Amino acid sequence: MNSERLLRIGVVAEILGVTAQTLRNWCKSGYINAIVGRGGHRRFMVSEVERIMEMNGKENENKNCLLYCRVSTSIQKENIERQIERLKSFAISNGYTIDGIYKDIAGGMNFRRKDLLNLPNYCQSNRVSTVIIEYKDRLARFGVALLKEILGSFGTELLIVNAVDSDYKQEIIDDMIAIITHFSSRLYGKRKGRYKANKIKQELLKEELENSKFK
Repeated sequence: MNSERLLRIGVVAEILGVTAQTLRNWCKSGYINAIVGRGGHRRFMVSEVERIMEMNGKENENKNCLLYCRVSTSIQKENIERQIERLKSFAISNGYTIDGIYKDIAGGMNFRRKDLLNLPNYCQSNRVSTVIIEYKDRLARFGVALLKEILGSFGTELLIVNAVDSDYKQEIIDDMIAIITHFSSRLYGKRKGRYKANKIKQELLKEELENSKFK
């Protein structure tokens, strides 16, 4: 192949099996080098494409990953250990090398979790093939698509083992109460807001208990 030849972004995306947007993200992160023309269009040297193909081939031979687990409260510590064991088993059986295990004990709507914040930082500084989680809501209740885009910009895939959300009803209730408490406090003041939120929580738990009797 002629190393002086330049390829368009669509052609390179097809060769590497990624989207054009992924290529743009790789350019921004420095993972792949491109020549930018006057109109802002990117062109890629054949030798650069061959370099990425060789690099990806080596990565595929030894895929590396990070595991992320979460529970809402310290009472569920045993659950987080079971999550870790299940993810370890999944990763090893699928040929991944585990580079690290990240875990948090916090609500799914709390984005100030220590390991959640450390996770993308590690992916940015190191070549990580995949971040593996058991359920989508283990990563977050909302905003998973955004977190997936952030990881993707570093060339890291987010792999969700189970497509169906986990059935942690108490966690969902706690997250709902957190929202209600926040807005009730702003409307009625902190003390009255907490009182109203607790009343709603009691009603939700009562309803859940009554429903469980008919199952």
